[in-house]
Amino acid sequence: MDMAHDVLRILLTGEPGLGRDATRPEHPLVASARSLATGEPRRALRRLAGVREPGGVDDMAAALRVAAHALDLNWYPGDGGAVLAEGDAERLAAGAPRAAAPEAALVEFCAARFLPRLLSARGIVENARTSGDHWAIAHVLRDTERQANDVPEADAALVRWVRAHVHLAAADVARRAGRDADVLAALDRCRHDAHGDPWVLARVYLLQGDAALTPCSHPDLLGLRLGPVPTAQPGSAPEDIPVDPAMARAHYEAADALYARLPAPRGRARVALRLAHLPRTRGDGPARAQAGKRAAALAEQSGAGALTALATTHRLLDRLADGHDADRRDLDELARWCRDDGSFSYLKGLVRLLLARAAAWQRDGLTLAALRCLRAARFVTARITAPPEADLTDRAYVDLVDRLNFRQASTVLLAADTAHATTALRERGADERGWLRAAELALALDRAVEALADPDLKGVAQARLGEVAATAERLAGSWPPARQAIDIVRESLRRAPAQLLRHRGRQALEAGFRDEAHAVLRAALDRAGDDALLRTVLLYELGRRQQAHALASRLFRSGGLHPDHAVSLFLRLGDPHTARHALGVLDETSWCGDPERPWEDLARRAELAEAFGDHTTAARVGEDAVARFERWSDQLVRDVLRTSMTDDVNVAAMYHIAARAHLGRADEARLGRADQHREGPHDTVDPDAERALAFELSDRCRGIAVDVLRALDDLPQGPPLDAARRWLRAGSAWAAAYEGLVDSVTGDVAHTPSSARLRATVLAAEDELEAAEAHVATHAPGLLRGRADGERRIRGTRLDAVRAALPDDALLLMYETFDDDLVTWAVDRHGARHARRTVHHRDLACAVRRFHSACASGHHDTADAGALARLLLGPVADAVRGRRRLYVVPHRALTLVPFAVLPLDDVPLGERCVISQLPSASLITRPGGGRPPRRDAPALLVGDPAYAPGRGLARLPGTATEVRAIARLLGTEPLLGDAATAAAVTASAPGRAVLHLATHGVLHERGPHRSHVALAGHDRLTVGDVTGLDLTADLVVLSACHTGRGTATAGGDVIGLVRAAVAAGARHAVVSLWPVDDASGAVLMTYFYEALLARPGTPVADALTTAQRRLRALDADGRATAYERLRETTGGAAAAACARDGRPPTALTRHTSPLPYHWAPFIHIGV
Repeated sequence: MDMAHDVLRILLTGEPGLGRDATRPEHPLVASARSLATGEPRRALRRLAGVREPGGVDDMAAALRVAAHALDLNWYPGDGGAVLAEGDAERLAAGAPRAAAPEAALVEFCAARFLPRLLSARGIVENARTSGDHWAIAHVLRDTERQANDVPEADAALVRWVRAHVHLAAADVARRAGRDADVLAALDRCRHDAHGDPWVLARVYLLQGDAALTPCSHPDLLGLRLGPVPTAQPGSAPEDIPVDPAMARAHYEAADALYARLPAPRGRARVALRLAHLPRTRGDGPARAQAGKRAAALAEQSGAGALTALATTHRLLDRLADGHDADRRDLDELARWCRDDGSFSYLKGLVRLLLARAAAWQRDGLTLAALRCLRAARFVTARITAPPEADLTDRAYVDLVDRLNFRQASTVLLAADTAHATTALRERGADERGWLRAAELALALDRAVEALADPDLKGVAQARLGEVAATAERLAGSWPPARQAIDIVRESLRRAPAQLLRHRGRQALEAGFRDEAHAVLRAALDRAGDDALLRTVLLYELGRRQQAHALASRLFRSGGLHPDHAVSLFLRLGDPHTARHALGVLDETSWCGDPERPWEDLARRAELAEAFGDHTTAARVGEDAVARFERWSDQLVRDVLRTSMTDDVNVAAMYHIAARAHLGRADEARLGRADQHREGPHDTVDPDAERALAFELSDRCRGIAVDVLRALDDLPQGPPLDAARRWLRAGSAWAAAYEGLVDSVTGDVAHTPSSARLRATVLAAEDELEAAEAHVATHAPGLLRGRADGERRIRGTRLDAVRAALPDDALLLMYETFDDDLVTWAVDRHGARHARRTVHHRDLACAVRRFHSACASGHHDTADAGALARLLLGPVADAVRGRRRLYVVPHRALTLVPFAVLPLDDVPLGERCVISQLPSASLITRPGGGRPPRRDAPALLVGDPAYAPGRGLARLPGTATEVRAIARLLGTEPLLGDAATAAAVTASAPGRAVLHLATHGVLHERGPHRSHVALAGHDRLTVGDVTGLDLTADLVVLSACHTGRGTATAGGDVIGLVRAAVAAGARHAVVSLWPVDDASGAVLMTYFYEALLARPGTPVADALTTAQRRLRALDADGRATAYERLRETTGGAAAAACARDGRPPTALTRHTSPLPYHWAPFIHIGV
């Protein structure tokens, strides 16, 4: 039967053009075989529709339908089996009837039995090799080889040819299993039956080339694995199996020569795809691009749809690797091919290839490429119905964000999944397997929450554990597989109350509420029972270090404390000797930390060296750790991601230890002592150079905001800057979406939204950010460009540049607080000095919180002020005296300090100096940073918005008086009442020299991107909205409550409205540190603008200082009189009896002495 012969030749050679005769109509059976050869099973099924012919044709049609279904449902790139979706196995189980005619029987064997089983065999051995299941490998190899004995009897030459292909397939399965002896034996049998057939020999050359280039895998997969979970782990051989690219090329070229003579266009395209992978493996971009272009052209010319889709995907990944985004037209074409003609499973495999490559890039720190790759995967899955792949893509995206320090994201989604599982336990039909699934989720949630140390989420985890424990006996008590899980759930539930209290106490400690924190931690200690590790940590946090050390030592000696934890714990406990012993244990066992964060182990080793006084080693290893981190973080093109990565105590510690090591070297050199730990000749150490390095390291971690400013300063007005602002606004909104996730699951523990709904929330924000990034890629591509070429991002600034930029009468004070260290820098044009004090950062935070609270509530305590001043100003008091201008760069909790209130020689610092605060010392060097506001441009003044009744915000008539008074001075009209909308502010902001917002401010300390100022109706300006304003303003005044506050990261950056205003283009910002009195705020702001306009060129900081001193000179009656004059002048109303955060202030006594509450809430940010 000629038709059966044609079908067999097409199927086994994979050449759709074989035997084609354009002069006569083609039978649907042959046409469907050609479609299968092109990798287009859906087209094949259409061509088989309606085939009804006796004489074996029906039997062959049924067999080809089986093959088509197998290729549609169970075929991945690399010619392996797929991860089957629900119901696919049943659809694939339907075989074809055994054909009676010999040639038809051969078609039935190849199409309905051999091909489907081969796809599954390849998938099974690859997974079995990874899991070490040698029995499964042996079973599959035997089964594949035995199929040669099942070939039906027919023409002898044809049967031998079919058997040669079966032996070839067995060799390929053995190759993927890593069984070299079986490969050689199968190839010998293949060659024996092939009798020199060029089609078979070409395939043998391909297999040998694959064995040389990608042992145990396939070149189509680019060294990745596709399932069940796509992974960045190489899908090739174990590391001890060598690869030989030169031999691979020789085999591929031999195959290509045979295919060229046959001719075989699809065979040549398959070779070309492999040859394109060779330059990819050696990092030769130009050669890879040229070879990839040729492979894509040959695939398209051959008419092979699947090869064309694969070539498109490979070139897409190459494009992403080169720093470009995916072409949406290519992605659309992939989806169209799948829907119309191609293979659903093959496209799902291509999606998994994208996910696996994204995971590899994530591992290597190439975050932008990973994000773009996941974006491409999401684009494709949105256009086909592939729930597993869509879910994998969403989860991969959230996992990437989680690893970039948005750790709450995946935990919140896990909490939603756990809630869904525990709710199902109360429904009819719940069984032991459902209980075990819920238990596993609840335990995973508890572990994740412990890593976060979040008390609110811990409460959710405790509730879920309780629900699982309550149903344990009823659903799973008699089921042996559940007994261990029941015990673990009950133990975790028993420990949960003490752990929750510990997290709550630690949170209070970090916020500076020491008394409250210690009470909670003592309660946790009472509940800890015999949990020795938890008791150790609680004793340390309570300051009982000796007891904590004794307990930790017993734990370590008994094996109850892992050496990895012991190193960090004993360093915190001040015992470097035991820490070094624990690190030695780790080294002896070849323990390696997180491979995605290689700087952490180096940073810890630097800290250990510094603890022993080995400053040289600490500086060298510490700087190596910093360099590795910065090379990795240079790829984090999103501002919010760079910020989140520095909000990590380990990263902050790394910079601090490196800086401290250089200070140690400087001190030793100054005292004439050589570093006794150095081996070999002692090089001369320049103390000034070491001190400069320490200063620069101290500022670098907090200088991320300045990185953004530098990039924006370099952009021209128009589309580039507009695109950048939209991108920054979208990034902040994206971060706010993640910050809001915790409220979604902690607000009502009994009613948790589904994880699908929560993912939809954050992915919607990602969609807007993706669109903004695409806009930036067009108009300002430099903002997104990674540093793949080795270029290092310029971070921070040099000390000599800071000194040169300072005025003669100015002093810069920069602080760094970490663990027990408080480092104060005093820098002027002539030099720099530093002082170190031993004070724990939590104790310092407590002192700051107490002082700030006293100022904010109107109960100023001179004793607290004096104590804090001795810590912060005492070591550099002689440098401060006599200075007119003071720049302060605070760190972490110190951002809450109103430095103008601190006394120096019993006089508030604000009476002696003009003070400005800066987020980073490098802002001093910003070109044009200190220019005063222009007088030739209009101002935008906003006050007393008409809030919607449901918001619970009282009107602030004092703000109306304030902006009317300022409007008279500036000659402009303010936005008041119903007119003070977000749309009006956004539309009116461009081109304004001054933007002044007088309204309520809302602070979210744990969700800083959600902080905002309230406008009319339900409108608000969030951090992201302010960031995205088209500001050319020289001055932004946020005359609301808490607008100068934000969330201080571990690295020293502060996320909040100030950072947003500066990023939006403001050269100066005047903002508040506490709730602003409605009347005093109006008077102070009017005085400020009067001083600013008194003479041309008046600096903003000088004007604010003049206003503060003027208001400070007034008593309560004087302030009331001053406000009344303003009210009469402007026709305003009496001031509100509440502060501008919407809460009534604590009742204030009528002090005769000036209270900082009235005169000192505002600070100046800028130069």
